[in-house]
Amino acid sequence: MDEFTAYHALGCAAYPLSRQLNIYRERCADDELTLPLASRPLPLRSYLYVGSFPVVPFYPFWLLFRAPVAARVQGAAFFLLAVHLFSRLAGTRWATTLLAAVVFPIFPGAFLVDTGPVGLSLVLLASVLLLVRDAAGADTPSGAWPRAAAAGAVAFLGLWTKLNFVWMLPAVLLFWLYELRRTERWPAALRPAAVTLAAFMAAFLLPTTWLLLARTPDGARYYDVVRLGGVSADPEAIATQARTLASYVADGSAAVPRVLAFPARAIDLVPCLLAAVLLMWALGRGRRGPEAFWLAAAFVTFLVMLPSARAWAAHHFVLGLVFVVLALAASLRRLGAERPALVRGVAVVVAAYWLSLVARWPAAVIDPRDSLGKDRLLAFVRSSGLDRRSVQLHVSWGTYYIAHLFGAREQAVLFSRKFPEDEEMLAYARAAADARGRGVLVVTRRLDKLQTEAMSEVLGPPRATHDFGDWWAVEYLR
Repeated sequence: MDEFTAYHALGCAAYPLSRQLNIYRERCADDELTLPLASRPLPLRSYLYVGSFPVVPFYPFWLLFRAPVAARVQGAAFFLLAVHLFSRLAGTRWATTLLAAVVFPIFPGAFLVDTGPVGLSLVLLASVLLLVRDAAGADTPSGAWPRAAAAGAVAFLGLWTKLNFVWMLPAVLLFWLYELRRTERWPAALRPAAVTLAAFMAAFLLPTTWLLLARTPDGARYYDVVRLGGVSADPEAIATQARTLASYVADGSAAVPRVLAFPARAIDLVPCLLAAVLLMWALGRGRRGPEAFWLAAAFVTFLVMLPSARAWAAHHFVLGLVFVVLALAASLRRLGAERPALVRGVAVVVAAYWLSLVARWPAAVIDPRDSLGKDRLLAFVRSSGLDRRSVQLHVSWGTYYIAHLFGAREQAVLFSRKFPEDEEMLAYARAAADARGRGVLVVTRRLDKLQTEAMSEVLGPPRATHDFGDWWAVEYLR
């Protein structure tokens, strides 16, 4: 699953046999980078364009749970932390910000099923914005530049986490200008602000440049990865991206779009209509208020995002939606000051919509690639000791990333979609298993794909087949 790719470097460090034997797809060495002036590669990435920094906050959850639920618990923790930081930014009570954060179910959904990584990125964004505000409000340059430098360093951690963090940086700079304009020293504050901005840029650009100039194992520079996303100024391509992202606004049931699909209902327009009414009312009350700024920040972020061919998924959309959530929090604060009873009414509407999702849960369709059968299969592999007694061959990208992270320290987890058809790969896996007195376990979503001549020739008939609905685990040898 995408939500576990950000922690691949942890699996590489924790399971040495997997690192040694997985020589095909998703090799640990493929994600290492050699920094300028460094003599050896370092595990600075977990995936092609995802850094290994997410491993740092995830590690305690991984140690505590040693199961995929660790990612869910971390997502919930990040969501609560983000709500706390956003409440400080918006100047609202925690409960008010929480209400704003759950108007669109896709927002908390992106934390709980985090395919971004979203949770860490938004916590880092909130930290950057708070430090920028402190820097803008400092009375002296000596008080401002350390905060600005800290903001730049945290922004670098965001970019290291995932390169698309850069989409939100224009909004960060706009927020800095917005906060400067609110000070009593405006416009005289612009000159000392230049020194502060230089501190931010130095703390951000120096480590960013060092990272992007690093060499990949094939000798390319890391910044070449940016080209993979593709940037297009074609109006038709941009319009297509805009329609895709707008669909997440219009469909309130799109809480976890790539995993769970609810039957379409007219009620799914409620979150969009409720947000529109709140924001229009707040804008009418104060056109230069924080609501207007946060909406402008959302607009700029989506504008930066749209030319990228990669900006199509829900976890991309949420990077712009966060500013809409802040605008909603500011709107609810204004509404609470003028008409407190209406805030309770908003809470009732939001709760009613969430209850409608609960009521429709039996009719929801789970993507077979993310069905509970996969989780039950991998839990069975761990509990039965198959992770110790076999060399695992994963034909699915999703099961590989989960199995790679959880299991016995001596487990060996390999991935390639070509395993069932490639005799050479199968012979390699069999030799590795024979040398360690193990069997071979093949994990797949398509049992019929294992009925190949290569499988019969190299591994022979299956010893046992374990059925988990949409997923299968088949034992060979021994």
